[in-house]
Amino acid sequence: MVIRAALFFGLIFCAASALGQIESDMRNELVGTWKLVSTEETLKDGTTRPFLAFGSHGKGFLMYQADGYMCAQLVNPDRPKWVDPVHPTAEEKSAAADGSFAYCGRYEIDAKNKRIIHLPEVATDPGYVGSRQIRPYHLEGRRLILSDVEKDDPAVARWKIVWEKVQHQGGGFRPK
Repeated sequence: MVIRAALFFGLIFCAASALGQIESDMRNELVGTWKLVSTEETLKDGTTRPFLAFGSHGKGFLMYQADGYMCAQLVNPDRPKWVDPVHPTAEEKSAAADGSFAYCGRYEIDAKNKRIIHLPEVATDPGYVGSRQIRPYHLEGRRLILSDVEKDDPAVARWKIVWEKVQHQGGGFRPK
């Protein structure tokens, strides 16, 4: 009986150690800067479109730090420019806000279920602050793909955001 208990606890310890190693490996893979490649919504009828707020040429960055903090920023680069940058109109400010989204805070990795959980502490959408943003993920080479079933928009079935890891290239930074 003692041997079975020792084997059982040994197996549990090994499984926990293996899972901890997987999460550590994933954190090492994740840490760094990721540049937005694309956003996509799959509608209930099967058609696809880019996220409307960011347009077909959306730009953005996603950054994960080893200390457990992250930041995400997405913008529509086709937002109207302000005629007078010192005195933008209310309409210009509204258009700029509608075409951008950002949040920062801690993150957790659930390697077993292949999920990254973002825990926003600041956000352009006040409703994100204090929430748990669960991001199912998979890696394809140097690309991080976040994708899930859409829960808020009844016209959308799924969403997907594709990021590419940025690597330092001599005199500057650019995606590899």
